[in-house]
Amino acid sequence: MTYLEMLQKNLADEVEATRSYGATLALAPPGDKAAILELFGDETDHIAIVAGLISQQTGEPVDYAAMIQGVE
Repeated sequence: MTYLEMLQKNLADEVEATRSYGATLALAPPGDKAAILELFGDETDHIAIVAGLISQQTGEPVDYAAMIQGVE
């Protein structure tokens, strides 16, 4: 696996984690929502960082719809 392929896998994993935290937030008791929101925010930061690294490698903006199932 190349560096670029690994970054693309990392990005897909980060998006999946964000989706999971979103679902968790919907079910979380009120006292846990702040902690889940913090995790959610961290994941979105990770997505931006990894997308930036991918763009540096390809010279193109990241096409999420082509890389990640369920993103249109």
